[in-house]
Amino acid sequence: MRCHYEILEVERDADAETIKKNYRKLALKWHPDKNPDNIEECTQMFALLQQAYEVLSDPKERDFYDRHRESILKGGFDGEEKEASFDLFKYFSMSCYSGYGDDEKGFYAVYRKVFKILSEEDYDNMDKDDEAYPQFGDSTSDYDEIVGKFYGFWSSFCTCRSFAWLDKYDIRQASNRWEARQIEQENKKYRDVGKQERNEQIRNLVAFVRKRDPRVKAYKAKLEEKQAEAKRKQEENRKKQIIENQKKYMEDKEAEAERIAHLMEVSMQMAEEYDSCSEECDEDGEELPHCVVCNKYFKTINAKKNHENSKQHIKQLNELKRHMREEDVTLFESNCQKDQTEEESPRNGKKNRRKKKGNAIFDLDYKDDADNVEEAAAEPVQEPEPSENSPKSKEETMEEPFKKEKKKRRADKNKPKEENVEEGEAKPGPKTGKCDRCQQVFPSRTLLFAHLKETGHATLLINKPSEKEAAKKKGKNKNRKHDDW
Repeated sequence: MRCHYEILEVERDADAETIKKNYRKLALKWHPDKNPDNIEECTQMFALLQQAYEVLSDPKERDFYDRHRESILKGGFDGEEKEASFDLFKYFSMSCYSGYGDDEKGFYAVYRKVFKILSEEDYDNMDKDDEAYPQFGDSTSDYDEIVGKFYGFWSSFCTCRSFAWLDKYDIRQASNRWEARQIEQENKKYRDVGKQERNEQIRNLVAFVRKRDPRVKAYKAKLEEKQAEAKRKQEENRKKQIIENQKKYMEDKEAEAERIAHLMEVSMQMAEEYDSCSEECDEDGEELPHCVVCNKYFKTINAKKNHENSKQHIKQLNELKRHMREEDVTLFESNCQKDQTEEESPRNGKKNRRKKKGNAIFDLDYKDDADNVEEAAAEPVQEPEPSENSPKSKEETMEEPFKKEKKKRRADKNKPKEENVEEGEAKPGPKTGKCDRCQQVFPSRTLLFAHLKETGHATLLINKPSEKEAAKKKGKNKNRKHDDW
């Protein structure tokens, strides 16, 4: 048997790309169709090229071949192991069988015999109750019943043999128990190594055979065909579903168009009915019965009553009630939120409170001043004697009532709060007026102002600034001068 590396003319450490390149070159060279004059030799060489490439192109088969290359080329083991175990290495070559028929030299007959021998080797170490190993079968064997079970079992095969012939030491030579245990441990190591190698040989042989078994190839093709058929049916179902969806869409579209047309017709009828009702109402001069909920007019009251008992009216009424309740709840929640926001808003600082207080005092002072002006206008004014100092005396005369009122306000501010409360609770009486010129008394200021307007008895009152205000202005002028400086 020739080495696969020699057949492909490559080194033992060649990579996959180099092996593939040399295989193609040699295949073109030794192909029978290229050499019609030497067909027999070219056919044999071409078969060897195919076998070598199949082994070396598979990483697992190449690894096994590299580790057991010498044994495979020699065709078996040397020494005692050759007598104890069935040689498997010569069956890792396509030269061990001829064709894929059921004859004695065919693929099925050769490997059926090999696996039968391997089964009988284990039967001697098995119990009688154990089941027999699955057999290889022939070209007509069913995949599910025979072929599939065979490869499923032998692909994970583990032999039952003891491999006692691999013991390195004789336990009978042990002088005590300790030596006996040590010998057993050492022998067990050799047995485990031999058993592992044997299981590996059988599993690799199964992979080699399965890769070239026409029944497995046919089953794979059948599976691919089933998958393609399933994919085709799935595609057909998808297209069918698309067509059905399009058809349903068109039907729904037509139904929607009919519904819209019906609604348009109903709306036109309602419009005509409403117009006719309006015309009748205009002719008769009376209002027709009207349903506010449904916004419909009726010719008679009985028609309206019948409408109020209808399901449509009741439904619209309940919907209107529900909507009104929701609006009430929304309005209530917004009001509550507004009140809560007002309560939670921070109060103004001391500065704002002082400002408000000052504004209030200013308003009160302003109102009091206005009232005092009106009262002063109602009091009589004496005619001053003609003299050089007459303007001054007139101003003093007009200034006296304002000073009195100012003292009165200060006294009111110094009173306790209870008196202010009592005064606030007391109802003020009507204010009277008096003309300064003619000394005529009027029950109200309105009549007094009307009298002053008719007779022209109004007098001019000049309000002289108080000492406090003059001091403020003086201070402001000083500050302004200081700023200008």
